[in-house]
Amino acid sequence: MELTIYSSTLETCDNYAAALKQAMNRVPSDRVCGVVVHGTSDNVEYHHLLRDVKSAVSASLGRCVPVTLVPQYVLPDGGLTLDIYALESTSDLRILVHDGVCYGKIESENEHLLFIEGIPSSDFSVCVCQQSEEVFSKMDAILSLHGFAVDDIVRQWNYIGNIVSYRDGKQNYQEFNDARTRYYAQGVWSNGYPAATGIGASGEGIIVGCIAYRKETGDAKAIYPIDNPLQVAAHVYSKAVLIDDALNATKSTPKFERAKLIETRRGACCFVSGTAAIRGEQSVDADSVGEQTIKTIENIDHLVSKENLLRSGCRAYDLHMTKLHVFVKRKEDYEEVRRVVAERYPHATTVYTLADVCRSELLVEIEGIFNAKYK
Repeated sequence: MELTIYSSTLETCDNYAAALKQAMNRVPSDRVCGVVVHGTSDNVEYHHLLRDVKSAVSASLGRCVPVTLVPQYVLPDGGLTLDIYALESTSDLRILVHDGVCYGKIESENEHLLFIEGIPSSDFSVCVCQQSEEVFSKMDAILSLHGFAVDDIVRQWNYIGNIVSYRDGKQNYQEFNDARTRYYAQGVWSNGYPAATGIGASGEGIIVGCIAYRKETGDAKAIYPIDNPLQVAAHVYSKAVLIDDALNATKSTPKFERAKLIETRRGACCFVSGTAAIRGEQSVDADSVGEQTIKTIENIDHLVSKENLLRSGCRAYDLHMTKLHVFVKRKEDYEEVRRVVAERYPHATTVYTLADVCRSELLVEIEGIFNAKYK
């Protein structure tokens, strides 16, 4: 699977449909397999804006594709950012809809892949637990429909409204982690947990999207969890760094790997999870956004290094950055973060959005997609 990502920032305007159509026209419509839009919205506005965006994308392409709307303010000046995902070949691609959720299915030879758009809960006003269970139920129904199990998920995006806030004495992120742990309990996870991002969002909603991948039984291993020696794996964090004020509550760990590398017919794709300035399991450089950004980039560079790939049991691929998303907690830190990131990744397609990170002291988080073609 060869993927190209086109990124456009749309100026704030009254007619988003026209701006979206103009941006979509820059990409061959028959190759588009999915769209991700970032733009701020509140609880009331979100579902209306999502419908408008989906309608505009479908009108432009003449068909539906998976569309994820992420409610985060686009830095530096707002508006919408549009990421268009396009395949080199779509001969094996099918776009399907189940229970109102659009997703793509790719089958070629012995490879099977599903990518499911960001599923928002239907009611952002109810508790995080209820929202999460609804979203996971819809996602699981699609996986099951095509013979996938929960432990076939290789990449997951989790957008959590007011991530570090509390409802009824329980932190939203911890409530989400507890719900995710319950859902994941049905899986074996022999290839490790998914790469994942758990990040804040505007409003109170839960939105989850994912990619699932599997090969037929009998093939050589094609899915590798990539650990980072600089960091404790998130799924074995100690209770000391997990938060829940509920008396005698069991604190679930965040169930994700630092990265997940997938070997496909055409090359390798490495999904780098949301990464921050954490060494071991402790946050570092709490008072300096510049130093946090440097530490975060160092974590990513070590994670995707040839040395670390060999340590993880896969080939020493020469991975190249395809896409970068930088989440900045404070708007006033944008220029400093952008400067540091641009120095290290000057040619990367990069989106910057305003978002709370899962720990209150963390000021920046970065996720990425790296690829390598076979020689």
